[in-house]
Amino acid sequence: MRQTIGIVSVLLGVLLFMGRTGDAQVLLLAPPAVTVSAGYSNLQTEKANNLFYTHDGSYLDADVAWQLPVIVPLQAGLGVTGSGYWERESLFPSVIDNFGDYYSHLYSDLGLFEIEPRIGLRLGGRTGFYALPRVGAGLLIDNFAIDQTFNSGGATYIDTHYHTGAGFEIRPAVQVGYSWGHLSAGLEGSYLYSWGDFGGLGHNAQELRIGVFLNFRF
Repeated sequence: MRQTIGIVSVLLGVLLFMGRTGDAQVLLLAPPAVTVSAGYSNLQTEKANNLFYTHDGSYLDADVAWQLPVIVPLQAGLGVTGSGYWERESLFPSVIDNFGDYYSHLYSDLGLFEIEPRIGLRLGGRTGFYALPRVGAGLLIDNFAIDQTFNSGGATYIDTHYHTGAGFEIRPAVQVGYSWGHLSAGLEGSYLYSWGDFGGLGHNAQELRIGVFLNFRF
């Protein structure tokens, strides 16, 4: 989870830099908008295979978008986003790992990271209430480290299952907020469908997000 938050924070800085460059305005003939959002996320995977993880986590999202030079108010841009799921499970009695150390808890640390080209349709004026339905799709990277117990020779041992995989994801979303011109804020929701390599958790996953956002338009 900490790795996911760190990666998203770095890429947020990159997106902010992109938003301030004149080259982007020359390409799409419109000033960019930068959005940062965070909130609650819920993950459901195809299967568990005795790998425990929490379904409840949190997410961080960064997005930069430009108004396209067309009649309808279409926006196109790029989002980088990540979510983390951390869980601890008590053990009684304590168990021993492969190095002879005793543990009283099992730990689970699961993270998702995505890079999404996005397109949306803004419904509403430059100021006041508005809605922004959009869809994004792109690369998903999943990473987890989950402790497991196993029996050998009449004793119980602990081992950690590590996995890093990749897949494809699509995420429809909607933002509803209020705009004061250059600044706007509001609520957002999204639902991710993904297919790929999730190791012992299967080949597909779904994620629900509900959170708040802050948008600044240059």
